[in-house]
Amino acid sequence: MLTANLSGRTLRQIVHLHAGGEQLRVCLSNRYGSEPITLRSLSVGRVLSGPIVHPGKKDVLFEGQTTVTLEPGQELVSDPVAMRVEALTDLAITFFLVQGESVTGHLGAQQTSYVTGIGDYTAMPAEAALFAYPLMTSSWWLIAGVDVLPGSSLNAVVAFGSSTTDGFGSTLNANKRWPDYLARRLLDAGGTRVMAVLNAGIGGNQLTTAEIPQFAGTGMPRYLFGEAGMLRLAWDVLEQPGATDLIVHIGSNDLRFGIASETVIAALQQLVKQARTRYQKVFGTTILPGGYSAEQVVQRRHVNTWIREQGNHWFDAVFDFATPLSSPEDEAVFNPAYDSGDGIHPNDEGYRLMAEAVAINQLSGSPA
Repeated sequence: MLTANLSGRTLRQIVHLHAGGEQLRVCLSNRYGSEPITLRSLSVGRVLSGPIVHPGKKDVLFEGQTTVTLEPGQELVSDPVAMRVEALTDLAITFFLVQGESVTGHLGAQQTSYVTGIGDYTAMPAEAALFAYPLMTSSWWLIAGVDVLPGSSLNAVVAFGSSTTDGFGSTLNANKRWPDYLARRLLDAGGTRVMAVLNAGIGGNQLTTAEIPQFAGTGMPRYLFGEAGMLRLAWDVLEQPGATDLIVHIGSNDLRFGIASETVIAALQQLVKQARTRYQKVFGTTILPGGYSAEQVVQRRHVNTWIREQGNHWFDAVFDFATPLSSPEDEAVFNPAYDSGDGIHPNDEGYRLMAEAVAINQLSGSPA
């Protein structure tokens, strides 16, 4: 079993908030664990710098208790925490992992979080945090999300996808994933255009399957890149409180692992049908260039042609992510100006262009 070796340590994990409010809740998950996980002394605080938090951190309780145990497969939401937070700011979530090993997490968070040596350091003074948290990780562990409870009605749009929604290739700790840029656009637009943006991207995720043929027999956990998108849709999309809109950007990894375009299209159609049972609006996007064999280029072109020509029969609108990032000489490869360097993932400017391709006036917005 692959674990994070975090038992007996204190974790301070940093998350970037896309909404502000007067209260929040912390969501924890032991979805893939085979043993109970016990945490104590949970708190939240506004980040000052690195692992240092502003004075005034608040305790996080579960049914009024400072210690919580997550059984294998269990997910829990904390009691509301009375704490004012602003949109586009960083929140530190701190806890001591009393016992149990972490196997549930988010591999590529594009965000540095902090870990101590063995021991409970939750009561350490803020000024000592740089010394108390000598270890760093770019993954999140046991945290499934943060619910911000706004003071007035605020709708949310969910970005559902794989590594290009997760933000792989963007600058670490800079919050330059395309959902981050979209959140800033909506906040700048103001008025009824403002919406929270929830990032439901998982690096390496596929829409139709969770199997990675190259990993067969290696001992790597099957869920390393998430369950199949059609399966995780149930908890990563359909159960999100306050979400009214969905932007779908997934399918590239299916094509790269040999899934036929017809299968991807059929899965997208089924996804839309399921999403409409919960969402007011569902939007499609074209699949980005880069990283395909000659045959896969043909399959990708088929999917994108369907999205562009027939997508409006299924989606409320289609946003073209691919064209702005494609090379003028060859639409199947990245424009070097927007390539992070691997030929598959955008750089910061590429992610900005993806967000710019979203017609925000098509989104539901929020009540006045």
